[in-house]
Amino acid sequence: MIRINLLGVARRAAKPPGPPPTAARQAVIFVASLLVAFGVVGFMYRYWTSQIADLNKKLVNEKREADRLAGIRAENQRYLAQQQQLERRTNTIQMLEASRVGPTDFMATLGALVNRTNDLYLLTVAPAGARTVIQGQSNSVESIATFVAALKNSGNFDDVQLRQYFQDDQQNRLNFKFSIDCVFKMPSAAPPAAPPGAAPAAPARQAGM
Repeated sequence: MIRINLLGVARRAAKPPGPPPTAARQAVIFVASLLVAFGVVGFMYRYWTSQIADLNKKLVNEKREADRLAGIRAENQRYLAQQQQLERRTNTIQMLEASRVGPTDFMATLGALVNRTNDLYLLTVAPAGARTVIQGQSNSVESIATFVAALKNSGNFDDVQLRQYFQDDQQNRLNFKFSIDCVFKMPSAAPPAAPPGAAPAAPARQAGM
């Protein structure tokens, strides 16, 4: 069968397929891919290594700063303890100076009151700020009540408070422990006695007389 080309255009022959890629070209492509992959991996490795180094450096600095602050905190606590101790001592001294009370006067007054109460013994007497804490024991609750009343009625102790008392049996013997705190004040000094043979003092003159 004869075919006639009516368009008058010669038909182009199909391009024959090219030769398959050679082994050398494939090797070049493979090596180039490896280089790109190693380049990416190397970049990521250096980047994360740098980040880890920076974090480690910051961690070391934070630990150093924490150690420094811990030392400052310990020093502040030591200074605070010293300050509180000095304040307690200052308060005790001020209390004694304000009331002009000496240890001898205080113990003599307290001892006289204890001697008036039967079966009662003092264990400790210590200042606590502006107050005095008295701890002791007695064979009966009545003796404790008598001692508290004696403190209140003596005129030398203010704001007497019985904080606690409890039964404490020792060697099958009934005892009661107690704790009292109060404020001790120096009794007003009596006017000095006139020497023998001295004339009595003249009464003070009133204004206008």
